[in-house]
Amino acid sequence: MAKILAFTNNKGGTGKSTLCVHAAQLIAQRGERVLLIDLTSQATASSLYLEETGSLPEQETVWACLHPHHQRPLPEVIYTSDKGVDVIPAHSNMAEVAAHLAAAGSSAQHLLQQQLRSLQADYDFVFLDTPGELNALTANALQVAQRVVIPTRLNRADFSCTEVTLRYINALKGQLTQARTVLTMLDDRYLPGGIWSGSHTGQLYVQAQQIFADVLSPVTIPDSSDLRTAFDYGLTVMEYRPGAAVCQRLLQFVEHEVLL
Repeated sequence: MAKILAFTNNKGGTGKSTLCVHAAQLIAQRGERVLLIDLTSQATASSLYLEETGSLPEQETVWACLHPHHQRPLPEVIYTSDKGVDVIPAHSNMAEVAAHLAAAGSSAQHLLQQQLRSLQADYDFVFLDTPGELNALTANALQVAQRVVIPTRLNRADFSCTEVTLRYINALKGQLTQARTVLTMLDDRYLPGGIWSGSHTGQLYVQAQQIFADVLSPVTIPDSSDLRTAFDYGLTVMEYRPGAAVCQRLLQFVEHEVLL
């Protein structure tokens, strides 16, 4: 039975898709069977794996599987990538699906869960990249996820949105035991013992420990130009520069937060 993880936050730009993609890739490199489902209008995650993502019609993406008026079976839109990860791509019009799911009410919150039942025996891990907002697509992902990863940057706006996300998860699932907040794009010099730890940003790290307490991951993801450049080339950072420091930190994240 597959372990299902959702990557979410009530805010874009927190590194959600980046973390989702690299976690999926590192798990696949261990020989596990991995499926990545992209639920975002930007299709960042699926476009890294599939060059044709941007040209796919709605009916060939997850759009057709979660649209209440279509509900095409998920297995019909699985694509095998050359990176060893199977992908169900998103479409730029995912907002329409979210609106229809919302209109359908609570009965539509479990559509993804129902669709995934036929696939769980075929994979060891399923990674869900969700929209940068708490809409009906996000609710579908959270309902089925056994673990929720919430990337956030070290600033008050991200903290606020992350707190909203945690409250949303608690209201939806009734518990937060499987939710983890991960600080991303963080220069290590702001961490305790670093030369900038006494700065305003360094103090924000201390606040993050207080605000998020038991749900805060001990692993932080550093700010990395290698990550950004790799994406520009259509590569994961492990392909672009396997010796980069960020690769080791991503591996630590997988060991601490995905494989547990």
